[in-house]
Amino acid sequence: MNYLVYCIFRGPLPAALEIPDGVAGYRVFTANYNGLGAALSKLGEPHAPSSTSDLLSYERVVESFYRYLTVIPGRFGCRVECPYDAVVMLRENHRAYSALLRELEGLAEVSIQVLLENSLAAGETDRSANLPKWFARRAPMPGAAYWEAKKLGCQSDQQATTVQHTLVEDLCASLHGSFVRHKVEIPCSKRSHLLSLYFLVPRDAVETFRHAARQLPANSSFKLLLGGPWPPYNFVDVLQP
Repeated sequence: MNYLVYCIFRGPLPAALEIPDGVAGYRVFTANYNGLGAALSKLGEPHAPSSTSDLLSYERVVESFYRYLTVIPGRFGCRVECPYDAVVMLRENHRAYSALLRELEGLAEVSIQVLLENSLAAGETDRSANLPKWFARRAPMPGAAYWEAKKLGCQSDQQATTVQHTLVEDLCASLHGSFVRHKVEIPCSKRSHLLSLYFLVPRDAVETFRHAARQLPANSSFKLLLGGPWPPYNFVDVLQP
């Protein structure tokens, strides 16, 4: 039997905390060591494919703890073989978990998804307009022609990356002072038009942050989508029991 690890927390559970059932309807309980706790539930079939309902159940449990406590959220699928292994995990990582919980105290994660238009996702210039006419032919290209096409493609990719990084810097500069830390995910695929920015924001200032984000200048070349507040999923390492 395996057990899912939902989150790590500090201190006794508050009386107001209502913990929903975990994945597959299993009861959620805690394992504790020296002031730290881990939320666990049985994992019936560890190799069974996960469903959307499993992920939602997992998130509901994490968020129920986060509503009252500072937590280190786990990644779905993090597990131990038995509850005692969770106690060992807490004991062996006690100093690191305690330090991270202090760092996350009073903070929430808020996201900004930046939906890019084609010009920003692929670079300001149209790559096909700069390629030689022979580029679209099915016949093999001569060596020099091939490397010239590769060079043009790389230049367009570099330009797109530069534009995206500049956009991220401008957005973060506009929100300076309203967040503690931030993390950026640049799309790794040329076909992806979505930039993801994650911010650690004081819980009592989330609405102020959201208001500031809504006041950012409108731009026809991209759209901003706000999300959160959530537990700080993107600011902790994956738990490694």
